[in-house]
Amino acid sequence: MAFDSANLVLSGTAWSVDQPQNGGDRYLSVSMSESWTDKQSGQRKYGQPQHYRVYPARFAQGLQAVLDQIGQLRNQGLMVDVTVVGTIGSVNAYVSQKDNTPKASVTVNAIAIAITGTRQKGGAQQQGYGQQPGYTQQSQGGFQQSQPPTSDPWSSDPSF
Repeated sequence: MAFDSANLVLSGTAWSVDQPQNGGDRYLSVSMSESWTDKQSGQRKYGQPQHYRVYPARFAQGLQAVLDQIGQLRNQGLMVDVTVVGTIGSVNAYVSQKDNTPKASVTVNAIAIAITGTRQKGGAQQQGYGQQPGYTQQSQGGFQQSQPPTSDPWSSDPSF
């Protein structure tokens, strides 16, 4: 399977900063789920999570420091929301031995990683990364703090 070099953008939860035991490159484990609002019930629905292994691109400056900050926040017990811009490095399809369902392992070569928020495990969203004591918001690759939309842009479309 061939991939072009178009950038992709992922927004999800950073679970850990890991380094293989063989001394390979550090990577960030990120998961994300698609979500939508059911128009019938008004309830929020979530798809199956997809997991990504995010490696900083060799030429990307400052990403190791971002991985350090994410690791520190995770060690404090905080959930860390991130946005990653990068390219697909590899995709490996397999069948889960646990539940016999198809899965995919995706690696991403990141050119930018931004911390977009932190929250207590099982708790409310903090007011943004810059609100954590001892940390300041840092711009990575031109990212700005994201703002939620003021209204559902699809609510006027009856096909949804």
